[in-house]
Amino acid sequence: MSLLSALVISLRDDLLITLSVGVGCVIAALCLRRRPHFSLRVGISVLTVFAWMVLTQFYARNYPRPPMIFGLVRYMAVFALYGLSVSFWSKANLFQSLYAVTVSYAIQNMCERLIEIPRNAVPGFPLWVDRLCLAALMAISLWVYYRVLVSGRRGRTVLDFSNINTSLTLFLSMTVVAVTVVLDLKLRSYADAGDVGLQTCLNITSALFSFLIVVVCMSHLRESESERRAEIASQLLYSERRRYEQEKQIHDAINIKCHDIRHQIAALGEEGRRDELKAIDKLINIYDTSIRTQNPALDVVLSGKSLACNSQDITLTCLADGRRMDFMEDSDIYALFGNILDNAIEAVRVIQEPEKRIISLHVSVKGDLLFIECQNYTTNRIILKDGFPVTTKMDKDYHGYGIRSIRLLTEKYGGDLQFTAEKGMFRLSILLPIPG
Repeated sequence: MSLLSALVISLRDDLLITLSVGVGCVIAALCLRRRPHFSLRVGISVLTVFAWMVLTQFYARNYPRPPMIFGLVRYMAVFALYGLSVSFWSKANLFQSLYAVTVSYAIQNMCERLIEIPRNAVPGFPLWVDRLCLAALMAISLWVYYRVLVSGRRGRTVLDFSNINTSLTLFLSMTVVAVTVVLDLKLRSYADAGDVGLQTCLNITSALFSFLIVVVCMSHLRESESERRAEIASQLLYSERRRYEQEKQIHDAINIKCHDIRHQIAALGEEGRRDELKAIDKLINIYDTSIRTQNPALDVVLSGKSLACNSQDITLTCLADGRRMDFMEDSDIYALFGNILDNAIEAVRVIQEPEKRIISLHVSVKGDLLFIECQNYTTNRIILKDGFPVTTKMDKDYHGYGIRSIRLLTEKYGGDLQFTAEKGMFRLSILLPIPG
């Protein structure tokens, strides 16, 4: 057989398999941070997998091998190639890639087995009807998968997998490859023997198995996301408690000052009265601090943090342009900048030198990008792991949340987050694309 003949056979028998598994993986990759030239990378991967199918088709026709072993190698390679491709297209880890290719492979196998039932039961079933029905069933299945996984969740990462059971993911992926490939090869042997009844039973069994794999994967994803939401709710309660304690300290300080004034004002001389009026003026200025960025949500969070900084003798310098931040939800703006400044205040307030008790925040627009940068001095030893700071505190469940929240919000809007720490200076930088 020539290579051209192998190409024709692959177009007939293998193209839909290649495309359906590839499209399923692309749907999952849409939920992740995509790498540059995403479409080009997808095209390269799909062509690579199809080239593998053509070459193995050519090899099988010219150099016959035991069908079981050859089939296992052929289809396991497709599984592995698409698994690697998900990481090639997006910034996916091992288990995100395994999840994507496992569900895609299961959907493809389910459709293939369902169409094979009338194919074997009806004598002379037209090939073009077979291919058309298979393509339609695959398209419907992938559309449903897209609606469940992506639609309605646009703009945020749903494959975070912070609570994923890695053992379950690994088990499901290995099971899908082993069972679907083995059943497929067994079905072909029964097809040669002409046992239609047994073929139909195995097809139904394989289709049900694949459907259950998809259900288990999606249910586990929903469960892991629910656990993540519960964790976020717990962290928000903790953050609100901290914020209440900080505001209570400010309120108590003002009450104490007013109590002192009440008892001391009568005993003050002229000079003392002037000093006391200056102190009162300072307290009034704290309350009267008004930051205008032309974004109401940003104004609120900056005013609150400025008040907290003043009460702790921390200098907050802010140059912020919020005119083009309307693409972000108000709650996200409050959470993003609140966490950024909370982390900075926590680092600066333990510094003794007054000249280093400074936080600098810069928000600007550069073309179609929103640039956010926050700098502050720190006495802590910053450890960066995979580019992100690692907390050294005992209660890691709470103190790690600020960074995770900043990271999730950055990913939600398709941005880029970077941290640098050198010579006692900590810097956070965020770039967010502004929608047209």
